[in-house]
Amino acid sequence: MPLPFRITPVRQDEVLRRSAMLRPSEEELTLFRECRRDAEYVLEYKITERNRPLDILKDDPLRESFQGCDSVIIFTARLGDAFRELTEDPGEPEKAILWQGLAAERLDALIESYLDYKETLLRPSGAVLTPHFPYRWPDVPEDSFTSTRIVGISFHPDETLVSRCRTCFVKDCPSRREAPAE
Repeated sequence: MPLPFRITPVRQDEVLRRSAMLRPSEEELTLFRECRRDAEYVLEYKITERNRPLDILKDDPLRESFQGCDSVIIFTARLGDAFRELTEDPGEPEKAILWQGLAAERLDALIESYLDYKETLLRPSGAVLTPHFPYRWPDVPEDSFTSTRIVGISFHPDETLVSRCRTCFVKDCPSRREAPAE
């Protein structure tokens, strides 16, 4: 089943930064374009989510980060097995580095696109999302192609420590809220 939201396009500068190619040569840029092209055919974005009461974190040190939240969403973002197989034996060390950078950038793009979508759904009810944190979910592997996160949902935005809108990198979003002046 396709995702109900669009994933932001691949950001070349971010992939190259994560691949430690700050001043890429023409050959490295050509390799990047090859990797991006090959990835477009096999990337399969997946999100699995569970909405849970805040009580699930009763003894977890993360509980403090969700002060003022009514519940949390625990979600796993995956890039798919075909992408993993494509990157397993690239044959060239430079390509292996680019695959890792591309996987990191795509996983972040999937997570941010998903959270933007959730905020759009929650906004009419007055809810906000907190920043997300890594979370260990039993029996879910963590690697370059899978990431589990937790984010809080609050219907009392003034009681939360920080809303996601204050930490997001998008500056021209109509729902962006600035931190209160101190």
